Amino acid sequence: MKVARSAHELEQVKSGILEHALSIVSHEGFESLTMRKLASKAGMTAPNLYNYFSNKDEIYLTLVIAGFRKLREALKRAYSSSPDPAVRAKALIDAYVRFGIENSAYYDIMFTRPTPKYNDYVGTPHEELSRIEYTISMEIAELAQRAVREVRGGAGRKGGEGFAKDVVKVWCMLHGMVSLFNSHIIGYVAQDPRAAYDMISRELIDSFIE
Repeated sequence: MKVARSAHELEQVKSGILEHALSIVSHEGFESLTMRKLASKAGMTAPNLYNYFSNKDEIYLTLVIAGFRKLREALKRAYSSSPDPAVRAKALIDAYVRFGIENSAYYDIMFTRPTPKYNDYVGTPHEELSRIEYTISMEIAELAQRAVREVRGGAGRKGGEGFAKDVVKVWCMLHGMVSLFNSHIIGYVAQDPRAAYDMISRELIDSFIE
């Protein structure tokens, strides 16, 4: 008689499946993620895999949600690290870059690879699940705009649209930092990339202080 798995064992199996899925999507792309390939990587049959996840979209969305939750928590800790707006902004920048470097596979599927986004799931059975990722990502965007407003000393002359533009400016720079580090390209130009990033981020924050 087969003994039923405990809740802990079930979570371990699901975590293993998700790890294999993350590897496939980050190295080969979303299109390469199939239930058959994933089952083979996880050492189980495809029918058994369906006992844990209904399809590859559910698996992918579960991964993306996990990634955004990790990033949100890291940024919230950074934001709470100091009452000084400039120090807080520097902590946020450092946290974002550190997340991208230390969680490169997650970062890849969240921001680099052309994987499905929330709008792709609107009107589908996975819209509600995708909305979780969308909500978290918007919380992160709002936190970033709040940090920019505080560094600039309040609403100021730029208004909400100007602050959003500032966030995009910073985001583009940080994304470039993470991408160049993870591709091992930056090392050909900067002997100490992290020190260079630290200096660049400080100069960026100084440029926002009016």
